[in-house]
Amino acid sequence: MLGDALEDRTWDIATLGWLGERSDAFRAAVRERARLRHYAQGDYVHHGGDDAGGIYGVVAGSFGTYAMSDSAGIVLGHIFREGAWFGQGPVVSGRPRYLSFQAMEPSAVLSLPGSALNQIVQAAAGAERELMSLSEYNQVIMSRVVSELLIRKTDARVAAVLLRLFEVSPGDARAGTSCRVTQAELSEMANTSRHTANSVLRTFEARGWIETSYGSITLRNPGALRDHAWA
Repeated sequence: MLGDALEDRTWDIATLGWLGERSDAFRAAVRERARLRHYAQGDYVHHGGDDAGGIYGVVAGSFGTYAMSDSAGIVLGHIFREGAWFGQGPVVSGRPRYLSFQAMEPSAVLSLPGSALNQIVQAAAGAERELMSLSEYNQVIMSRVVSELLIRKTDARVAAVLLRLFEVSPGDARAGTSCRVTQAELSEMANTSRHTANSVLRTFEARGWIETSYGSITLRNPGALRDHAWA
C-alpha cells in the first residue's frame, strides 16, 4: 500500500477526469484495489497485440498513444496526461490490444488488473456500467483526433491538437499548464512537417498564446488558441 500522504495526493490526481465523475461507491472500490506502478521514459505499459490486462490512471508524467497505420507504420495520435485513464478497450471487447502506450517521461499510473476489475464489478452495484463509461469518455478524445486531422489550415490544426493535449476533460485547458511534448511529436500528431510545426509555434509564442522550452510547451492564453483553432 502507498503511504497515506502520497496516497491522498495521488488519489486527487487520479480523480481529475473520468474517475472523478463516477459514483462514490465505484471510486471507493477503485481506490481499495488500485496499485501504483512507475515507468521510466520510453517504457511501454503494453504493446498492440498484448492480452487485454487492465486499465491505468495517469498520476505522474504522460503516456503517448500509438496506433498502427498501414501506410505510415506506428504513429503517435495522442498524449494522455495526469488524470487520464486508458486501456479499457480490450477489457470490454476481450480482444488483444490494438494500441500501444509509452511513457513520454518518468511517469506513474494507478493500475487495476483484470482480476481487480472483476472484483469491482461484483462488489459495487452498477459498476459494470461505470467501467464501460470509460470507453465513451475516451471515444470523445479519439473522435477529436480524427476531426482535427480534417482541419485544412495547418496553423489551426496545430492549435486544435495543442488544446487537446492540455485538457483532461473537454474544455478545461487552463493557462499556466505545461505539457511535455517535442516539436517532432507535435508535428506527427498534427500531420505536418517539423519545420512547419516549429514555425507555427514561434508565431503562437510571439502572440503570447504559449511559451516553449526544450521538450515542453506551456499554455498562456487558451481562449485565443481556441478561437484560432475553430475560427
